[in-house]
Amino acid sequence: MPSPIRRVAICLLLPAVLSLGSCLVSTPSTLITPEIRSLYEGDYQVDPYMKKHMPLSVAVLPFVDLSGSKEGARAMRLGFYNHFSSLPFKDMELHKIDELLERAGLADPELLRKTPPEKLGALLGVDAVIFGEVSDFDKYFLVMYSQVAVGAEVKMYDTKTGHLLWSGKHKVRKHEGGVSTNPVGIVATVIVAALNMRDIQLLRANDDLFRDMVKTIPTPTLAQARRPPVISLLTQDTQGRPKKAGDQIQVVIQGASGMQARFDIGQYRRRIEMQEVEPGGYYGVYKVVPGDNVEKAVVTGYLTDDTGNTAHWVDAIGSVTLDTAAPDAPAGPVAQGRNRSVSLRWEKSAASDLAGYRIYRSDSPLSGYAPAGRTELNAFTDADPALANSRTYYYRLTAVDAAGNESLPAGTEAIPVAPGPTPVAGDIASDTVWYSGASPYVLEDDVVVQDKALLTIEPGTEIQSRGKALIIAGRIAAVGNDNAFIRFDSVRDKEPWPGILFSDVKDRENRLAFVRIRNARTAVTCLASSPIIEKSELTQNDDALNILGAFSKALIRHNVIHKNRGTGITVGDGAAPRITENTVSDNDTTGLAVLLAPAHITGNTVARNRQNGLVVKGADALIRHNNLIGNHPYNLAAELSGAPVGAKDNWWGTLAVPELLAGLSGRVDISSVLDAPWPGGKPHSVPVMEKNPVSPVRTDAYLTMFHSPYRISKELLIENGATLFIEPGVVLEFEQKASIVAAGGAVVARGTKERPITFTAASASPSPGFYTSAVRFAAPAKAGSSLAYCIVTYATTAFDVEAGSPEITRSMIAHASQSGVYCRREAAPVIAHNTFAHNGGEGAIRSVGASQPKIFQNNFLDNAVALQSFSSLHIDARHNWWGASPPDPKMIWGDSITIHPWLEKENPDAFRPGR
Repeated sequence: MPSPIRRVAICLLLPAVLSLGSCLVSTPSTLITPEIRSLYEGDYQVDPYMKKHMPLSVAVLPFVDLSGSKEGARAMRLGFYNHFSSLPFKDMELHKIDELLERAGLADPELLRKTPPEKLGALLGVDAVIFGEVSDFDKYFLVMYSQVAVGAEVKMYDTKTGHLLWSGKHKVRKHEGGVSTNPVGIVATVIVAALNMRDIQLLRANDDLFRDMVKTIPTPTLAQARRPPVISLLTQDTQGRPKKAGDQIQVVIQGASGMQARFDIGQYRRRIEMQEVEPGGYYGVYKVVPGDNVEKAVVTGYLTDDTGNTAHWVDAIGSVTLDTAAPDAPAGPVAQGRNRSVSLRWEKSAASDLAGYRIYRSDSPLSGYAPAGRTELNAFTDADPALANSRTYYYRLTAVDAAGNESLPAGTEAIPVAPGPTPVAGDIASDTVWYSGASPYVLEDDVVVQDKALLTIEPGTEIQSRGKALIIAGRIAAVGNDNAFIRFDSVRDKEPWPGILFSDVKDRENRLAFVRIRNARTAVTCLASSPIIEKSELTQNDDALNILGAFSKALIRHNVIHKNRGTGITVGDGAAPRITENTVSDNDTTGLAVLLAPAHITGNTVARNRQNGLVVKGADALIRHNNLIGNHPYNLAAELSGAPVGAKDNWWGTLAVPELLAGLSGRVDISSVLDAPWPGGKPHSVPVMEKNPVSPVRTDAYLTMFHSPYRISKELLIENGATLFIEPGVVLEFEQKASIVAAGGAVVARGTKERPITFTAASASPSPGFYTSAVRFAAPAKAGSSLAYCIVTYATTAFDVEAGSPEITRSMIAHASQSGVYCRREAAPVIAHNTFAHNGGEGAIRSVGASQPKIFQNNFLDNAVALQSFSSLHIDARHNWWGASPPDPKMIWGDSITIHPWLEKENPDAFRPGR
């Protein structure tokens, strides 16, 4: 039997080991000699400056990889460091260098290369720094022949002056046709197990490249200093694979014999003792224990002689990863029975080092689990021929990482079933399960889940109806998932079915989740019932969801209710559901209608519905943090009288208040809106004036339906370039001697034909001349004034225009005691498509001074005078209806007026309420 020494001798004959051990061997008595350069075949340069400025402490910086390899920079830096550390410099440990560089933001080698040596010397506290560039690090295979090429250029700089001290440049090629794989002895066994062909050749080339290069570096003169022990090889056997608890890591060192040996695993485990198992061959083992967790730690080996001289060597090729933490158990396991098979799905593990999943099966829930399969995907089909239909099988799923750690199990169960269709009808009186594998379930007649029964519907199940309803008088749990919706539909597209009806179940636990319902007359109806309906899609139904009755407190959340032929959601008869974070869009009529019901409506997106987004009538609803956008004709329609609807802090698609108001109808409080879509939007105040506006108004302000009717008790001044905006439908009631005065400000009061703005007397029995004016334009303003679809009655002078060119169009101006419109000074209003009726005194329109109104397409009916002009300028009044054709000359006073051609009959486009 060969002796251990004999086995080691044979081991050292291996080509790989022979080449790695071919460096010079020094004894403890060897002195530091002058530079040995005779064997070095590369280029080098020593600057004369170095002789008088010899550094004592040196840092080997991260190398820059120009070779395109993923590992060259690290391996070549470690290879150089292994040889450089044998020189009598005070070399800084690599991990300390890297920590300091990272803290300074210099972890990128490219950035590091551009950093001055002086700055790096101050940061690291060393006399010199070494830069390296890797030009080659690769291997080429040609059938039975292979070639490894490694190359680098290394430079040393003085950190006080930035002066280049030394540089070396070399490339080494190794040609191999094979290597022996018949190891003898423990050291050789570990080496061959740890290094494959490519690693051996790269390590040899790396070693050869730097062994003689570093000998060209001048060193401090220490005549009596001793060389540290020689190390020619260090390797470990993990081969880059992570190790779990209970695994062993074997490390070997080859070098000088008779030394004390140890190794470190990075900074994580230090001073692990090694034994000399053969001359110059040292062997050590670390057994991984629970709690060991470190990634890509570099193994460093040490040899120390009897005088304390120590050499160290790092593993230039490999690193060690210890992973004793198992992944989390698979989440959300779902099992679905099929015909003599079971399909399983679960959520994909987030573990970065996931290796796969293991599946175990049993006939009982607590014991007897045996392996049923493995997979790298988050799905598995158990098609074991031994599986039988209508029998329960129990499953446990685990996740396994690259180190082999296995998670705790996650459990689920399933029953294989015969395939559908499965006809159903009548009463369900006891707990029942509808399985996806038996789909589709066909409603041949109404199916009624009775009072004490529970109907459970598996994910992925399909239900089709022949015009019959599913009525829940007991309980239902129809809960699908992201990958397996439960689908309700009619057998034929053109024959809608009644839908799902919850009938007087009150607050019993009922849940629909991940359900898709289509082609129903009403997808879901809740009568005195409070189910949870979430994460579902209701589409292509006549109506989607009706919630009715005081006991209906349903939770409706995270659903998509869209493209229905009728209304998305209807809430009425005292129902109080919570409707939150749904999308209600693109329905043919109303998105959401709340009628006499205190619903909570929060966090929803109501968009692009064709007959209003949200309709609220007689309801004390909470409407907040919704996105109400793009609905026609209104985003929110409320009643014109009665209590206002509170709708603060919603997003209306714009912060431009006139545009926002155009999307509202009725009395709505929007004194605060969101400045962007929810949930990102923040509250933004809207300057809505109180019911009794306070003068003066010096910034833009709004009169809205929320406070209508407004009471104007005295002159309300609009100054400082401000604009007073009045929402369609608003009513302004003026006390005696009151008026709005635009004195350097503007008024924009643009109602609609359906919702005109009314200016009238604050009196139950008004008479002409009750108040001064609706608006007096006293001074020019930068912004223009515009009034349309207004009704102005019982003023002394409805509009007193002293300055500017306000547009007064499509309005009804009646029962003024002096004038409908009084134009003076240099005013030039546009007066078009109005109806002037029953105005006394000076009549409908009076023009004096240098005023020049433009008057066209108006109707003048029963006024004391239609138009009188004392202006110095010509008045164009063509294309009006003057009450008769030809006009009565008594109705038009003044010489500089052109009225021909006139309208032959009343203009139907001129605004008159009720027409």
